[in-house]
Amino acid sequence: MAEKKQTENALEQANALQLVVTKNITGVLETNIAGLELYVDEKLKSYTPETYLGDADAAKKDRAELNNAQKLLSQSRIQLMKELMKPYADFEARCKTLEKKIGEASGKLDEIVKAKEAEEKRAKEAHVNELWLSKKFDVVPLEKVFNPKWLNKTTKESDISAEMDAIIKRIYSELKIIEKYGDDAETLKAHYLMCLNISDTMDYGEELAKQREAVAKEKAEREAREHGEQIEKQRAEVREENARKIQDAPIDRLAQAALGIEKPAEEKAVEYVVTIRIKPSEVNEVKSLLTSNGIEYVSFERLDF
Repeated sequence: MAEKKQTENALEQANALQLVVTKNITGVLETNIAGLELYVDEKLKSYTPETYLGDADAAKKDRAELNNAQKLLSQSRIQLMKELMKPYADFEARCKTLEKKIGEASGKLDEIVKAKEAEEKRAKEAHVNELWLSKKFDVVPLEKVFNPKWLNKTTKESDISAEMDAIIKRIYSELKIIEKYGDDAETLKAHYLMCLNISDTMDYGEELAKQREAVAKEKAEREAREHGEQIEKQRAEVREENARKIQDAPIDRLAQAALGIEKPAEEKAVEYVVTIRIKPSEVNEVKSLLTSNGIEYVSFERLDF
């Protein structure tokens, strides 16, 4: 019954606002345009270019008359059109005024409607938040997975809950995939939890692997270069020491002869602290080398930097 009454009111309102033309003679406009057409067509026969051959002054004078006649006809047409259109302009202005009044009334009611809708959305949002908390899933905040459609009146709570469950299942599944990436797993997890995009995360993992390879290559090349430079430095030191010994040998023998020393005293063994850089697999070889040359060593301690 209420629905029928509402329909009747709507029809009544539509009829009340229906514009009705009470008098209009469509297509009828009585003017002297036909007479003007005959008059102008006849008069223009006197203004053909052949009439003014060799008489530019007359052509100039009559041209001015024609321009003035054109101007007068144009002004008359414009003024007449304004008068003819005035009723339509007034009609349009009054319609627009009515439309504005109706719009203003609707706008005031719209504020009430929107305030109510905003209140309902806040309540729905609070309920959605409680539903998310009930999932006991704090790996990512609700803001990361929030879907604005959850606030729609037509969206059921069961649908929202099911969608949340699907999101949680997907995140757990994709985190397990990331865990297979070994050393980079934690870094990739952090990246994934920021974007929640497994494809983007995999691309990031590939970039990390490329960067690690580049770093390892640079380190290996640098260590090889530094090792070569150190070995060359050691060789230079050995060469310098051998040259010094060869140079000092005659002088040492002359000094011993002058002092009556027939046999030089045997050198006493002293302790040296030497730091060498070798591979763990080469330690035993170095020990064997020292031992075969009669050189004592106390211990080999590994230095970790």
